[in-house]
Amino acid sequence: MTTTEPRAPELARRDEVWTGRYHLWAPLAGISNVPCPRASWCEPLPDEYLGEPVTAALVPTTERCGGPAVWPLYVPRQLEGPLPGNWAGEKIPHWYVWWRLFELQEGRCACCPASPNTIDHDHRSGRVRGLLCTSCNRLEADYFRRLRMCVHAPPYCFEDYWRSPPALPLRWVMNGPGVFRHAPKFGR
Repeated sequence: MTTTEPRAPELARRDEVWTGRYHLWAPLAGISNVPCPRASWCEPLPDEYLGEPVTAALVPTTERCGGPAVWPLYVPRQLEGPLPGNWAGEKIPHWYVWWRLFELQEGRCACCPASPNTIDHDHRSGRVRGLLCTSCNRLEADYFRRLRMCVHAPPYCFEDYWRSPPALPLRWVMNGPGVFRHAPKFGR
């Protein structure tokens, strides 16, 4: 199935009282807690102030509250049918990395139940670890630098994620922004 439609469950709702813009929204958590340039207006709003839920990826960028880092990144899938188990070429396309990890992680962040929007990798070795949501990607880096404590209970703790990342069996390395390759001698 070729698609440019999102398959992640991210939803958004329009703030119909203050900004007229859409905010990321989850049925259990409410408006997203991801930092927003309009932070003073993005406090939790009563449900009656918000419009009907819509698919977040279909909201025009000009109507989104926050910047591109706040909203999910959806990469168009370019193959019909199931993805092949391995990419045959030397370089692995960005879209393939995204969708293969998305399938492995069942459309969820590797560290929490949210939808992912970042391909995470180890900045020292280049090893691709998995897909993270914006919040976990930021918190994981701060935790690594010992600026914050991990807020996730096992099995979602960052140290567990580092020990056994979802992408480990794929042995992928990131060589630069959006440049991926297979590393046959990839070790733990």
